[in-house]
Amino acid sequence: MPLDCVIAKRPIANVAWKSGEKPDNEYIQEYWERPQHLQYDFLDNEFTASVEKALRFTLSTPGVHTAIVGTQNPERWTKNAQLLAKGALTKDEYDAIRNKCRKPSQENWVGQV
Repeated sequence: MPLDCVIAKRPIANVAWKSGEKPDNEYIQEYWERPQHLQYDFLDNEFTASVEKALRFTLSTPGVHTAIVGTQNPERWTKNAQLLAKGALTKDEYDAIRNKCRKPSQENWVGQV
């Protein structure tokens, strides 16, 4: 029986959601627009707390084994690993985020929900 491994790419969406304005870079505009639409409460937190929740949410998703978080700053790798030290979100925390996404999601939101 083959082993399945799910890899989540860009689990913190280039942190585009922390920008107060729509980015000029078209590639990451979708990462900014969807959170604006969804209005996740945790994204209003302090930067590090928001990143922590996003990373922990990603790795709390059933079946996800690995998250690829790009960074131009090598020190962030260590910081991100430290943020994950708390482990998975509680079921209630995870469900609150996931359910908020499912309700208003649109048909064309493939792969980034």
